[in-house]
Amino acid sequence: MKKEERMAYLQEKLQQCKEEVELLKREKFELKHQQMEAEKLQFPWAGNLGHWEMDLVNRKVIANPLKIEALEYDPKKDHFTIEDFVGMIHPEDRDRAYQDMKDHLIGKKPVYETEYKIVTRTGKIKWFYDRGVIIKRTEDGSPHTVKGIVFDITEQKLAEQRLIESERELKKTNQIKDQMMRIMAHDLKNSLGNVVNIFELMLQDPEFFEAKEEDEIKREVFEASQNSMTLLENLLHWAHVQQGTMKLEKEEVRIAALFKNIYDMFKIHAMQKGIDLCIELPEDEDLIAIGDFNMLSTVFRNFTNNALKFTNKGGRITLSAHKNQNGVTIQVVDNGTGMGEDMIQRIKRKESQSNTGTENEKGTGLGLLISKDLIDGTDAKWIIASAEGKGTTMGLKIPSKP
Repeated sequence: MKKEERMAYLQEKLQQCKEEVELLKREKFELKHQQMEAEKLQFPWAGNLGHWEMDLVNRKVIANPLKIEALEYDPKKDHFTIEDFVGMIHPEDRDRAYQDMKDHLIGKKPVYETEYKIVTRTGKIKWFYDRGVIIKRTEDGSPHTVKGIVFDITEQKLAEQRLIESERELKKTNQIKDQMMRIMAHDLKNSLGNVVNIFELMLQDPEFFEAKEEDEIKREVFEASQNSMTLLENLLHWAHVQQGTMKLEKEEVRIAALFKNIYDMFKIHAMQKGIDLCIELPEDEDLIAIGDFNMLSTVFRNFTNNALKFTNKGGRITLSAHKNQNGVTIQVVDNGTGMGEDMIQRIKRKESQSNTGTENEKGTGLGLLISKDLIDGTDAKWIIASAEGKGTTMGLKIPSKP
């Protein structure tokens, strides 16, 4: 090949190489552009972006001012090691974030990527999203430098938590509504239905009933009405407790007045069932507790109603109170049918029970469930002791006036 031809051939090859280099440059530019666009799509909150670089050999971290300021430090004065930054990560997330970084450094993951809570200089909690990649290695191939980006996603996380809490509250409200509707549709309807049916019979044929039968009907109407009122009050109290709208006051509560309120409410019911309902209080003391009178009335009304339900004719129910080391112990003690340990544990777990009483009295088990919820919101301690065939004691240990 002549010299001129050889030169022309070399120039042609050189031109081809230049064109290939330019093509590679354009492809690299396009690839970089696509990567940047993908990151924009993946991280729409890029306005909170901060850069960081971690030197694994010298154990130093370089971060741009945005990240330093987000942690409430001075970018001009404060400098950090890797250990400094790891120490700022919330203990709940520290191990997981460390493992995510380790997985990238040993090659298990192509990119370091994690979310964690971090504690600022003044103790505030913020949420960060971190993403990075190894950009430099040592001569032996070990990771030398990791470079990455960080996003402050605190507002996003708080919004997610508010949404989760709203969904939880909505679900809870729906559950309360559904349970109330079931109880109202079944128990309250049945109780009020009995009253309506009895009055309907009396209005249709008033001369059909003898005086003795009329007295019995009046008793049944009274019991049905009382049960309906108790159930309705329990429902309202329970709904307020579940929704957190019931505010309990701390006031002086005279135990004698509390017991008189309970006694007056149930004395006719106890007399009709042939049960001795009595009050036992120290004669030389005016016992005073610190609590909410309405709450205590609700709890002991339910305790007494439960005792009446499961005490046989001729039995005894005692409302008693005495001082203890730290306050006052108030109890409802009966010698009724009692219950086993399994039933006691179910009550403590707030599992609603609906059992038939000694004279086939119906119930929902809602009374004790409400009582447990009310007690749990105070500093009172619930007393429950029972044995099958040996009666039941239910009560409270509550603070007393010094």
